[in-house]
Amino acid sequence: MTGRYTNNIQAAILYEGGDEIHPSLHLNAFRMEMLNRQLPLKVVQEDRNFVLMAGPGEFRILVTYFARPADVAVFAPTLGSAVTTLLMPDARERVRRHTAHVLVEVHHGVMGGVTDKPEIAGFFNQIGMQRPGATLREFNMRVEILGEVCRHLLKVQPASVIHWTQSNMLVAGEQFTAFLNQQQPSMLTVHPKLFAGKPVPGFSETPAGVLTLGGADYIGREIYVAPAPIPWVDLYEAALAFMRVALVPNGYIVPDDETFGPENGDYSYRVRHLAAEQHPIGMREPSYALTLRFSRQHSYTTMEHETRTLVPGGMRSVAASVEADKDRRRELVADWEQKERAAKAVGNSLQLYRKGEGGQDASPGSPPRFGGGFTRRTAVFGRKH
Repeated sequence: MTGRYTNNIQAAILYEGGDEIHPSLHLNAFRMEMLNRQLPLKVVQEDRNFVLMAGPGEFRILVTYFARPADVAVFAPTLGSAVTTLLMPDARERVRRHTAHVLVEVHHGVMGGVTDKPEIAGFFNQIGMQRPGATLREFNMRVEILGEVCRHLLKVQPASVIHWTQSNMLVAGEQFTAFLNQQQPSMLTVHPKLFAGKPVPGFSETPAGVLTLGGADYIGREIYVAPAPIPWVDLYEAALAFMRVALVPNGYIVPDDETFGPENGDYSYRVRHLAAEQHPIGMREPSYALTLRFSRQHSYTTMEHETRTLVPGGMRSVAASVEADKDRRRELVADWEQKERAAKAVGNSLQLYRKGEGGQDASPGSPPRFGGGFTRRTAVFGRKH
């Protein structure tokens, strides 16, 4: 699994009035903190409203103060996001009122954001070279350092809004530290774009779906969660859980057409790996799609979901009844064992379930169906149903 790992990530800090910001002077404390973290930063260039700092591995930080508003047209897409309105109802007014801003940029390599362009990234792949900063560790570093620069500048002078451009999130200045303190990925780096679904009889909750913006930086594709009549926050948390399974050491992407959910059976999603032309809302790019099949908390189930009974011993105990052909039987067991090893590698488990209802088998001798899961705390993985 390879993420997009956007190289040049930015944050725009919007101010309503206040004093002039002098980046070189006001970030001295930041540089001292980074030195204590074993990240020495050298000032390469500076003037009254500008500073360029360089660190190990061609790491660059550029901070510029502008005594004028930013181009408000840039904020139109994120102001149109339902999540922006939910989190900051006066977002439009805050953007309209701002009088000055600071732009913070971080990247690896001398080419900066040029390497994010598809044609340049393709060229690097063609000649067998890795793009600067194109690892999860370096991407996480850029996210952390960008956040720390913003944190220090907010100590100098409170801001009205922070625009985190990598995910196109707008965050109220007074809420930014709370967003930053969350374990990433979170809503700071993965924007949940909401869209409406059709009403479901018997449910008061208006179905909403989620499409992530920023997830591809971590796992290579954005995640589409189909509309369901449960709170959209729960759908979004499922998307983050899907990502975290891939991001833990020895993690993985839940395979296509398999199930995803906790071992305790509280919820279950079907996973699909969709090609660009299959994108559910026409984005024309590959995506991972999650569809809720069952939620115990919200008393929601689909026709597809079936209650299951645990099969002790897993595939080894039932392979003979599932497949008569010896070669095919060996393939089933080998596939099971490979996935079982993957589960143990991240400290979890893989389970096999038999189709049934109310804890009982559907009928004597009925073939087992697959299910189950693993992650830390809430297991997430499953075989086909």
